[in-house]
Amino acid sequence: MRSGEEEIGYSWIGIATSVKAPPVAKGAIPKLMKTETQEIALETGSLSVEQIGLLLNSLPLDVTFVDEEDRVRFYSRGEKRIFPRTPAVIGRKVQNCHPPKSIAIVNKIIDGFRRGTKDVAEFWINFKGRLVHIRYFAVHDGKGKYKGVLEVVQDITDIQRLEGEKRLLDWME
Repeated sequence: MRSGEEEIGYSWIGIATSVKAPPVAKGAIPKLMKTETQEIALETGSLSVEQIGLLLNSLPLDVTFVDEEDRVRFYSRGEKRIFPRTPAVIGRKVQNCHPPKSIAIVNKIIDGFRRGTKDVAEFWINFKGRLVHIRYFAVHDGKGKYKGVLEVVQDITDIQRLEGEKRLLDWME
């Protein structure tokens, strides 16, 4: 938790000057996972661990995955993350990552996804002068078994302003 405070701030205390956590580099892949040659076979191709990390962190949106046991397993670390996350959330119950007033809604979404009665929950809010679209998607395996929740958060302010068509690249040299 201490290492994440440098990135998103201090919640209950002032800045600690006697203890310095090592910096966490954006886009860093944990050493235990780093590989140059090993690829992960996917349904439509294969990618290295490095490529998967780069791909997820290059998306113009925030991605968080919560597993079937309600534990946060992954979040993307894009340059323009809307809602901050730190490595301290990994392994934490998702209910412990939200304010108490939101827990009933979090549980309702998860329950609907787990039972298979719902597949998507979405919200949009004004946040720091921007329109933010928050979507939760149920993740099921090929047999329909619940495997978790994918959260996708996107700033849609500029998308919402689009009109007509743009069919040509405007930065041709």
